[in-house]
Amino acid sequence: MRILVFSDSHKDTSACAKVVRNIVGTDMIIHAGDHASDAKELEKLFPEIPVRFVSGNCDLGGIPSELVFEAGGRSFFLTHGHNYRVKYESDYYTLISHTRSLKCNCAIFGHTHVPYNRNFGDIVAINPGSIKYGRTYGVIEIENGFVKSAICDASYII
Repeated sequence: MRILVFSDSHKDTSACAKVVRNIVGTDMIIHAGDHASDAKELEKLFPEIPVRFVSGNCDLGGIPSELVFEAGGRSFFLTHGHNYRVKYESDYYTLISHTRSLKCNCAIFGHTHVPYNRNFGDIVAINPGSIKYGRTYGVIEIENGFVKSAICDASYII
């Protein structure tokens, strides 16, 4: 299973769409907020690909700020991150502790605009950075129950 991860697109859906069109075999799109309306636009552009998303600190109400879901036999905690001190904790202790308490295998977040990808043993934590400002996105692949993640540079596509 291949999942594309975006965050902090801030109304730049064209950048997200170009990435999706250039990555073969995308099974899911995740958007970690700012702007959740961009994720809704991706749903319209790619109706055949499921899209999971949350609101961020720049989004208006009506969209959940957190989501727990299953994909490829793994469990995910999706949040923008602003409620989990991601700009203030370099080890992301609050986020990782909460993810662990939910018994999730992966924490996906944004907010900082800085890409981050690390394995905490039982939890993969990934922040794709900002597709608008840093031109980065994330890829998660799940194969035989194993989660692999990477940060990618979209500047060659966009």
